[in-house]
Amino acid sequence: MVKEQNLSKEQLKKLNSIHKKLIKGAKQGKVFTYPSALIDRLRPYQIGGLPVSILLLITELCNGFCYDRSLLMSFAFNDAKIVHGNIESLRITGGEEFAEHSFVETKEFGGNKTWVVDTSIGLIYDKDFYYSLEKVTVNTEISKEEIMNSYAAKSIIAGDFEQDKYALPLYMPFIEAAVAHSNWLGTLSYRDMILSELAKFKTAIGYDAIKKEIEDDMILMKTDPNKLDEKFQIKRDRCGREISRNGVPNPYYISPEELEIKEAEYNSAKQSGKLDEFWQSCYSSSLEVMNLEEQKVIELADLRMQEIIKNPTANFYANQPGQN
Repeated sequence: MVKEQNLSKEQLKKLNSIHKKLIKGAKQGKVFTYPSALIDRLRPYQIGGLPVSILLLITELCNGFCYDRSLLMSFAFNDAKIVHGNIESLRITGGEEFAEHSFVETKEFGGNKTWVVDTSIGLIYDKDFYYSLEKVTVNTEISKEEIMNSYAAKSIIAGDFEQDKYALPLYMPFIEAAVAHSNWLGTLSYRDMILSELAKFKTAIGYDAIKKEIEDDMILMKTDPNKLDEKFQIKRDRCGREISRNGVPNPYYISPEELEIKEAEYNSAKQSGKLDEFWQSCYSSSLEVMNLEEQKVIELADLRMQEIIKNPTANFYANQPGQN
């Protein structure tokens, strides 16, 4: 985001012209805010513990992150594509080199038209109007099939909310403060909806209990860390490294004995001038682990998508403790 005080009078004049055309387009029905049906289609997804149906309403969490946010927005549509293209607003503020933007195109809003969903401002545009307004030059188009087959999409769909939710108390106060004091058009337009959705979400997941649990755990970390190990059933080796938690093995754990063997192999390779072969072996082993992890994510995402298809507007946290 470029602050207005950093722009020249000529840049401000050009941006002001775009803003005036935008207002005129809105009056003509060529620009509109997100309908509730769109938000409903985003309810099955979360990232970092936060519902995508809330995240995409908050401009402070979207502006400057167009590539990631357009990916999230594409989940709402059965037929859509992500477009990467240079736009006039960014040409004005950053020059052609920094003018690329990412947005979603879909026909699912009807009217026998294609519509552009721009997550950086939180608005939906008639495509012809948007392309004229922003003088779009297309660089890349990504189909819905390509989107859903991408590892980036699958890793989000397969996300583990039970793990992610413990990050919420770290950033939720900042989100609530941003919403309360926002001067962004998008956030202001959706503020009532955001506050309502946040309240429902926090109640549904038992947010206050999560927050208290983390606070209690932090106290134990300082006063009696052994109690924390007992709570999470953490098993450690003689060096204090975590072997397993709640009966689940740490996939990255290497025993002291294995480390000694690996160190001996390294020293031997170094002395014999075969370090390249040693590092190649390490790389191959790491790549095998990464491939196995990726395959697990893909399988989890496919299972999750089967659930979403059955109920495409159900909150992902619907069965969480605290849900009424």
